[in-house]
Amino acid sequence: CMVVAPIAMADSSAVADPALSGWINEVLLHNPELQAAQAAVDAAGGHLRAADQPLFNPELEFDYESSDVDTTTGGLSQTIDWSDKRGARTAVADSEQVVANAELRSTRQGLATDLLRALSDWLTAEAVVRVSEKQTTLMTRFASIAEQRRKAGDLGQVELGLAHLAAAEASFQQANASEDLIRARQSVTALTGAAGPDWPQITRLLPDIDPEQVDVERLLADLPSMQAALARVAAGRASVQLSVREKRPDPTIGFRVGKEDSETLTGVSVSVPLFVRNTYSAEVDVANADLIQAEREAANLRQQAHADLIAAVQVYRSASLAWKTWEASGAPRLNQRTDLLDRFWQAGELNTTDYLVQLKQALDTEVGAIEQLGRMWRAWADWLAASGQADQWLNLLGDSQ
Repeated sequence: CMVVAPIAMADSSAVADPALSGWINEVLLHNPELQAAQAAVDAAGGHLRAADQPLFNPELEFDYESSDVDTTTGGLSQTIDWSDKRGARTAVADSEQVVANAELRSTRQGLATDLLRALSDWLTAEAVVRVSEKQTTLMTRFASIAEQRRKAGDLGQVELGLAHLAAAEASFQQANASEDLIRARQSVTALTGAAGPDWPQITRLLPDIDPEQVDVERLLADLPSMQAALARVAAGRASVQLSVREKRPDPTIGFRVGKEDSETLTGVSVSVPLFVRNTYSAEVDVANADLIQAEREAANLRQQAHADLIAAVQVYRSASLAWKTWEASGAPRLNQRTDLLDRFWQAGELNTTDYLVQLKQALDTEVGAIEQLGRMWRAWADWLAASGQADQWLNLLGDSQ
């Protein structure tokens, strides 16, 4: 009943099937959201280069005065970055570049796990459609045989009505399954920008995770969203330093030479701006408030990420155990049950009501098994997202750049 290939994966260090990782890498290569995140990284690099440039250029001055005495002077002046504002701006830009890189990685992993979920949903819906088609075929055939048995006097009118009702219900379920498949296909298409049929299959087995062996602190520290949040805090601290330094005036030193008739003139000038009307204290207050906001957001994010990680481990382990239990016990016997029920009914060993109940139970169990595989894959994608392990497991190309 499954449409998936049984490719085993040994342990948590295993990587995804090459066809799956290759497909995801190809999709991400052309994804506009990821391209926008890459452009943000390029822009952050440009901001860093700009911030590391000197703040002030020298100024050249020329003056000529004609009166009873002709005076000509030329001078050069330079404003001094006395409090190292350049260094503070570079620190801000450097942290912002770290933020952009972390957000690029977070976007890449988020898109990859979204693709895994959407692909799993599509394959699940496709498998459910196949079961619903089989159910419709069985119920239509069952209704036809019931008509024949009714004419032969072997079946009552009530049982014939049940057969027609079962066929109608199977038709409704097939329509619903087809609608779910259309929506699932649309979700994959929206992420890939292209329709199938080259979408890969998913495996029936995934790595095991031992909750006792999960290094929560390390995973949280390596989480791209957490790294971005901490980099925003670092940028906030650097912004506070920058705003404090911008309160300090920068002196301008100048040197002039010239001639007044036959006399040589030389001069030195020093000017310092007076921050009297505007002391730039408000900017410091704003920077401090922004820093507090970044720190609180980072703390909240860590709290949420910790809870998501613990929940993802538990949900995946539960889904994985349920699937493995089904594989070991229920799956081998399910495929034979439908044919067996059909033979019992036609032989008169099962009445129509019991046959319909047991057949529906068998088909519902088949659908439930398919959906359980989909839930396991969604739980695995949630684990990859919560732990930040999508790069490693899918061997995403951006991780090596």
